[in-house]
Amino acid sequence: MLRSLRIFFAALLLVCVQSFAGYFIEQPYEEAPVADTLSALSFGGELELVYYLGAVHPGVLLSGEYRFHKHHSVDFFGAALFSGDYFELGVDWRFFFRGTREDDFVRLGASFVSFEHFDKSYFPPRVTLGYGRDITFFKNASFLCRIELNASYIIGEPLTKKENDFSYREAHFTAAMNIGFYLF
Repeated sequence: MLRSLRIFFAALLLVCVQSFAGYFIEQPYEEAPVADTLSALSFGGELELVYYLGAVHPGVLLSGEYRFHKHHSVDFFGAALFSGDYFELGVDWRFFFRGTREDDFVRLGASFVSFEHFDKSYFPPRVTLGYGRDITFFKNASFLCRIELNASYIIGEPLTKKENDFSYREAHFTAAMNIGFYLF
């Protein structure tokens, strides 16, 4: 099953890379359309695949985003892994390159992660850097698809996994791929 998950994750990553591969070559920045009607609020959810401690952990992320400028937005989110390893609450700032609804963006985030280790609860901060793209499938659609790759670092107590009776593996660094839908 682990091999199947790795193959699925690799195929999904290749599809994402292929869709972005020629974007900047095919459509120069100066010729890109800049007229777009942006709504200030959008709500949605994402399926996230988080990689840490040598395994991929699926989870879900719910978010509410406010676009206060055509190039800038802020969103509040909550995330949980299906395995229950941790829960996360945080805020993100996104910078959109062209300022349109269908656009590439850079994400900077800060959050707090809640997990248990040795029967104690921890709530360390986490910083995140990501790159993604919002895609609209139809010209007048009121929803979009978001694909994002990000890396994050937990400051303080690390995530742990029991190896055997005497040793634990620790992880401060995680990598994730998110795929979601947002309504605006």
